[in-house]
Amino acid sequence: MRSECYLPLLLVVAGCQPAGDQMAAADVQGGEERVYATQTKAPTPDYKALLAEAPLADSGWVRREPTSAPPADAKAIGQAWIDRLEQRKALSGYGLSGKGPDGPVSLIDVGMPESEFEAWAKENGWTLPTHIYWTFVPALALPRVSQAAAKGIRVWPASTARTGAQNEALLWGRVELRDGCFYGDTGDGTPQKLAFFHEEIGLDVDAEGYFILRDRVSGSTLARIGEQMNWGGPPSAYIAPELEAEILEKCGPGEILVVGSPESEERFATQYPHVRELRVPPKPPGN
Repeated sequence: MRSECYLPLLLVVAGCQPAGDQMAAADVQGGEERVYATQTKAPTPDYKALLAEAPLADSGWVRREPTSAPPADAKAIGQAWIDRLEQRKALSGYGLSGKGPDGPVSLIDVGMPESEFEAWAKENGWTLPTHIYWTFVPALALPRVSQAAAKGIRVWPASTARTGAQNEALLWGRVELRDGCFYGDTGDGTPQKLAFFHEEIGLDVDAEGYFILRDRVSGSTLARIGEQMNWGGPPSAYIAPELEAEILEKCGPGEILVVGSPESEERFATQYPHVRELRVPPKPPGN
């Protein structure tokens, strides 16, 4: 008989092991015992209170309007910047002038904060063109993983490049933490694939000791690991080869599933109460 165990981090690492669910695993590193956490279920926090908290920073993109007309070599200039940003894995998107595919670049979405982009350009001796409309992602206010959360995991499976345009179909599923590794899947079964997140998602431990997903820009709590979740998709993300190798070495073998930016189903319903009232329409008369 399997039992469920809702345990915060402090109790998990103490070694609670209900029947059929290993809640902690030890590994010896440098003569010290390292304990990895498991959190497959978690009680729902007070999302009404969490949603009322002020954000750490503005989550809007920074925009820079063009201040000059395109020069004669605008096409070559735009292509040079596209190539540079692609090489750095920092190109979120771009637009061309005119109606065809041969027009000059008129808009570039940069997957870097404005200050970081300017420092990078200055370091390389590049002059920023003023005829292009630029947008920049907001800066990240939180680390990838907090010190409290880092103690219980083997590797944090999140992208090292900012997220660009995404598919927006509503998907649902769960993410579990088992023996220091993250597993995700759609539907209501036991997650078996190796979960992978967007760079804007960070890992932390809340005041009650549960592992949580946080928005690294606003600081908002998005979900407790183990909750039923929603995410837009199918999502995509850049997976650095060295990070993929580390994930497979420490948590594999297995298929990597990009879950992107998951949010608790309950948090979503708290923020948009009308979704609780959705009902199947009545059958037409005579049926």
